[in-house]
Amino acid sequence: MSLGPMGMNTGMDINSMVSKIVDAERVPKQQRIDNERANIDASISAYGRLKESLDTMKNLMASFRQEKAFAARTVGTTNESVVAATANTEAMAGRYAVDVLQLAQSHKIASDVLSPDDKFGPGRLQIQLGRDEFTIDVNENSRLVDVVREINNNKSNPGVRASVINDVEGPRLIMASNLSGQENAIKVSADAALHDPLNKLEYKTLEERVKDLEKARSAAQQLISPLSPIEQKLADKVAETISNAAKGVDEELAEEASEAALAADPSADKAGNELSKDGITAAADATKYQKPQDRIPGWTETASGTLLDSYYEPEPELDAKALEKAPDVPGWNNSASGTLTDSYVTPKEAKQALERKLADEKAAIERAVASGEMTPERAKQLERAKLTPEERAYLERVDKADADLLSAQKAFDTYVGMTQVQAAQDSKVMLDGVAQLSSHNNVIENAIEGVDLTVKGKSEVGKAPAEIDIEYDRQGVREDIEQFVAAYNQFYQTSKELGGVDPRTGQGGPLAGDSIVRSADSRLKSVFSSSIEPAPDELKTLTEFGITTTRQGTLEINYNMLDRQLNNNFTKLGDFFGGNQGFAKKVEDAINSMTNATGSIRTREQSLVESNYRLNDDQVALDRRMDGLEKRTHSKFASMQDSTSKMQYQLAGMMNALGR
Repeated sequence: MSLGPMGMNTGMDINSMVSKIVDAERVPKQQRIDNERANIDASISAYGRLKESLDTMKNLMASFRQEKAFAARTVGTTNESVVAATANTEAMAGRYAVDVLQLAQSHKIASDVLSPDDKFGPGRLQIQLGRDEFTIDVNENSRLVDVVREINNNKSNPGVRASVINDVEGPRLIMASNLSGQENAIKVSADAALHDPLNKLEYKTLEERVKDLEKARSAAQQLISPLSPIEQKLADKVAETISNAAKGVDEELAEEASEAALAADPSADKAGNELSKDGITAAADATKYQKPQDRIPGWTETASGTLLDSYYEPEPELDAKALEKAPDVPGWNNSASGTLTDSYVTPKEAKQALERKLADEKAAIERAVASGEMTPERAKQLERAKLTPEERAYLERVDKADADLLSAQKAFDTYVGMTQVQAAQDSKVMLDGVAQLSSHNNVIENAIEGVDLTVKGKSEVGKAPAEIDIEYDRQGVREDIEQFVAAYNQFYQTSKELGGVDPRTGQGGPLAGDSIVRSADSRLKSVFSSSIEPAPDELKTLTEFGITTTRQGTLEINYNMLDRQLNNNFTKLGDFFGGNQGFAKKVEDAINSMTNATGSIRTREQSLVESNYRLNDDQVALDRRMDGLEKRTHSKFASMQDSTSKMQYQLAGMMNALGR
């Protein structure tokens, strides 16, 4: 007999025999564990499906329970190419007419054609966009492309983009704002030498240039408009002359009053005698009061000094020359003597004499300048040398104002900077023909309370304005209710499938006979049939919405009843669904009692998970026992093989000894 692998020399397959013995021991126990695990997994999966269908309903109810769930708005427009709108829950339902007067646009400016060989700088450009500004330094001999690069790469640039357009006549610089709106206009100031091409990149609007010119004119006028120092000096001299003349007239009038009183009452001349009534009257008439501006011809506010108290004008006793001169004599009256007019120098005469003197001096200086004997600068120095320091300072300010005015006028007349290609403007809308709205972009937020308008194009002249309609979102709520009914019906079908028995095969579902399935449906049906107390009388139950239970156990909708409620009682739907006592909260509570951490479904799932853990332990123990059984059985067969081999060896020896 030949010897082979273990067991082969005896004619037995020990490995196969051990395997069969172990399997006979393992299979019943393993089958039990596998069956239990399959049932647990099926149950966990079934509870998951049931919980998922319930959570779908719960999420819908959470949405219904929001205070503004039934306040959504829909917006329609009659001309989508002109205006569109969106509305939130704050918007009032209604129709509004919208005229789009203009669209918002960004500012764009362009330079004149530049020479390709132009070199800019040294200098700088100060660029302003709205309230923000930044400055770029232009190095000597920079090219246009270098200027563009400096603008675009500046870290402080708030949104100005520069580019070069290659016109057929030469390059042009274009600057455009990234931001639309009137407040986001571009301004560019150049600081460079007079003939530097960098000045061609400056930009000022016509209004700004006119404003600068008017500002310079106003500054010059403010310096020139008051009396000049020379005129003021002359006015002071005239006032002093008038004051002195008035003092002389006062003395003469006092003497006349005394003479008039004595003439009327000679007895008053005696010591201790008082003037009689006639004397007092005569003295008063002689010194009758008149306002200075009424009795002093040529009176001005600058005149000062002692004023006449009173005087009375008798018939004139003057010659023709005195009469001509009299209106300019302060204190002149009919009783004044010819001597007063003869000796008095009137303000007009004083002014004329001073003017003649000044004119003669000026003419002499002009002749000297004209003949070349004196330079204009020297002539100006001589004229101003006669003035006080204050007068010279005044004339210097006047010269500066004249220079500023000349500079502004020259800048206005010789402007070579950039011009406007596209104006910066806001969008403008006329609402219902009465209210004008605007925005820096084409979205006008809260144009109507809760409504944002997006303007897309200008309204055509002569055509009706676009209209927007804002309505309650009845269709959206209708669809939400349909989703709720569909969610419940899905739950019901799932529960029947999991907890029922298939009538065709007689096979029960994974949750067949489970009380949790029956309890879940029972709790929901109880809520569906209950009355919601905070709701109005016409909306107490689901039945009022046309939602009823069929004979099969599902829900169905009577759309006629539902639409009637949506149309007539839309604003009351929140009283039924919302709040802590509303329908949505009751459904949520019923579902939470089954699906939350302490709910019946979650509790059952946790129990099944723990059973799975126990099965895992059973599996480990079974595997350990079967491994030991296999080793012990194999060891016994090995020992038996060794014994058999020894017996065969002894038998062979005996046979050889016997000669067989």
